[in-house]
Amino acid sequence: MEMVINVTTHEERRKSDREYWKSLTPEQRLDIVEQLRIESGKFLYEYPARLQRVITVTGKA
Repeated sequence: MEMVINVTTHEERRKSDREYWKSLTPEQRLDIVEQLRIESGKFLYEYPARLQRVITVTGKA
């Protein structure tokens, strides 16, 4: 394995990030966002993988 170090500016990095995200399809972008949501929930908040549905009944209509 060869170690490579790239030195760039913030602007160059921002541009390459945008090009990468633009190269993906909308479905691929959503898949990545979903993966990040699941992973962050596991490690940061210990939430379940899916959102809960909650209904509150306040009184009769």
